[in-house]
Amino acid sequence: MYKPMLAVMTVVFCIALTACGGSKAVAQANGTCGKQLTDLQTALNTGAMTQDEYNRSREEALKNCYHNN
Repeated sequence: MYKPMLAVMTVVFCIALTACGGSKAVAQANGTCGKQLTDLQTALNTGAMTQDEYNRSREEALKNCYHNN
């Protein structure tokens, strides 16, 4: 269970880093945020993360999405 969660969190971290491109990435921010939320939902659905982990990660992702826009 630890390895799938680590893999998902690595993907989430990488996606978060791609959103840090500055003003040039603003047009892509919505797609990136949507992809990140979709990846989190997939991780929850496949059992790679618990509901609590999903809730915390989703909240953080939404904060980052709103902060970058």
